[in-house]
Amino acid sequence: RGLGDVYKRQDIKLAGKMTGINAAAEIRATSIVPVIYLTAFSDDRVVSAAKVTGPFGYILKPVREQELKTTIETALYKHAMDLNLREHQETIRVLLNATPDMHFLIDTGKSIQMANQALAKRAGKTVKELVGSNVYDLVSSGHLSPKMAGHAIKPGQSRGETFVEKFSDHWYDVGIYPIADPNGEITKYAVHIHDITRIKVMEEKLRQNEEFFKSIIDDVADVIVILNDDGTLQQKSPSLNRYLGYLEDTIPGMRLWNYIHDDSLAAAEKLFHDLGKNPLGVQPFSLVFRSADGKPVSIRGILSDHSDDADYLFDGLVLTGWVRKELK
Repeated sequence: RGLGDVYKRQDIKLAGKMTGINAAAEIRATSIVPVIYLTAFSDDRVVSAAKVTGPFGYILKPVREQELKTTIETALYKHAMDLNLREHQETIRVLLNATPDMHFLIDTGKSIQMANQALAKRAGKTVKELVGSNVYDLVSSGHLSPKMAGHAIKPGQSRGETFVEKFSDHWYDVGIYPIADPNGEITKYAVHIHDITRIKVMEEKLRQNEEFFKSIIDDVADVIVILNDDGTLQQKSPSLNRYLGYLEDTIPGMRLWNYIHDDSLAAAEKLFHDLGKNPLGVQPFSLVFRSADGKPVSIRGILSDHSDDADYLFDGLVLTGWVRKELK
């Protein structure tokens, strides 16, 4: 009787209208208790009907004690494994639905085997409605691109695919990964679709800003140089090279000190030192630079620190200067 708390030994033939198979179906529908059939009937029709209820054992009368014990122990082990599998499946379901990314499984015939809520929401369907449908239905309805549906994947292909695609004014990072059965045969493909539109928009803004910054450096009157704290140039300065007469193959390097005339090296070092002590982060300067032909060029202006200024166009030290007109 104690074992009755963890399993049900169910006879196929019961007194009354309800059969053991009916009773097992009721038990399965209302609890997780494993069922073992004990019966004198062994014909295929009865066995087939019993299998539908998912029993954990089937014992024919007359029963031997050792056979019963072994069957019960096996049923309890299989039941524990079944519970672990259910928990594992529920964990996967929760994880797949805890993200706005779209996840689904398709077989080699492009039939959807599993889908998460994100894909169902996009398609305007329930997960149950999606499972069993052809993934190309989502292509024809405009919810997925052909490439997202795996049109380039050949049946049995063991190599995964990753790509970035623009579709319906959005950018997506897509991965399609093969899944093999225990024999190593590819039977399914897992598809992951991540919307990266925001990242792409930010990249485009950065690109536009970079072009804008370069145009400012090139076109603003006289000289603008963007520097790091140690005096190195963050990028080439066409305006500085233009006024000093340097060509691409004669640029002295990416350190401001390489451009400054020996007579102004000490003044330049003091300029950077004083900038660090100035709470306003702005220092006026008048320095002599060395032109490509070795002549001195006097440039006056300001050196300002915008390293921590989120509202400024540049991140770093900005040297803005004007070449003395009589020396241009």
